[in-house]
Amino acid sequence: MKDKIIIISSIIILILAIITIICVNCFKTKERQVARIQSIEETKIEETYNEIDIEELQKEEKEEQNTEQVNIIKDENSKGNNATKNKMPYYIKVNYGAQVVTIYGKDNEGNYTLPIKAMVCSTGVATPTSGVYSIPARWEWLRLKGYVWGHYSTQITGNILFHSVPYLRKGDPASLEYWEYDKLGTYASAGCIRLTVKDAKWIYNNCAKGTKVEFYSAPNPGPLGKPTAKKISSYPDYLRNWDPTDTNNSNPWLTYKPEGNTKPQNEIQNNVANTIKNEIVNEATNTMKNEVVNEVTNTIKNEIVNEVTNIINNTKTNTTSNTTENETTNKIDENRTTENNIVNKTNKDI
Repeated sequence: MKDKIIIISSIIILILAIITIICVNCFKTKERQVARIQSIEETKIEETYNEIDIEELQKEEKEEQNTEQVNIIKDENSKGNNATKNKMPYYIKVNYGAQVVTIYGKDNEGNYTLPIKAMVCSTGVATPTSGVYSIPARWEWLRLKGYVWGHYSTQITGNILFHSVPYLRKGDPASLEYWEYDKLGTYASAGCIRLTVKDAKWIYNNCAKGTKVEFYSAPNPGPLGKPTAKKISSYPDYLRNWDPTDTNNSNPWLTYKPEGNTKPQNEIQNNVANTIKNEIVNEATNTMKNEVVNEVTNTIKNEIVNEVTNIINNTKTNTTSNTTENETTNKIDENRTTENNIVNKTNKDI
């Protein structure tokens, strides 16, 4: 009997040990899975901060280098070249606090103190918060994360660039993400500095490699203030799919002339809302004004009526009192006269 108990106990202990080992292994496997998921999530987060496609950037850099080598050879063999076209010295300051880019030129002493141009921009999570960088490269069209494209992209450092608001298709200026365009001037990008096409193109054409870019934050937008960008989401598709500042001859904004009630829906709604608001305010103001006037009028009227009433009552009271007093006095005088007459007559009789 004891042997059976020992055997059964041993089997139970063995089963418990096996179960314990299985549970420990499952727990460790789960921990590894959690760690793997966290690693994947961290990788995804890091990728969201990388607004440009790194492989595409490296490919474009090689193409740019090859193009530059060809251009150098052409320039050396050509006398009438444009080698100095983009070499005017500029200094760029990005105020990510106010969402403004200001371009400075050199003064007579060679210092960058002359404000030349201000640009409204949108920065983001991975935008540098300080430091000075040198422009190393540029591309007319560059693929960004999410299979969208930046027009007139100028690299600042790593995967941080100046570029337009993203486009859905490479080389198609009629594929603008108009809902993102309306965010210009606010904190909206993944890290790059978004600009209007006009401003992105200006930097692309005028700021040579080596141009310095400084990042800082201040509530003051700078010496030239903060420009504004047109809100385009409420316009028809044929308009809002284009950047209004694009000088492309096919840009419908260049020939757009609003007629009649062709204002954007939000402008019409705002006008109606403002009209209704003004009517309500005016009505409320008039009501309050009338109430105040009526109250003042009634107060003055009541005061006048009360004063006149008091004067009349006082006059009546005084008149009555004086009349009664005079009548009493006269009676007393008559009585005295009568008494005197009686006395006098008595005296005569005597």
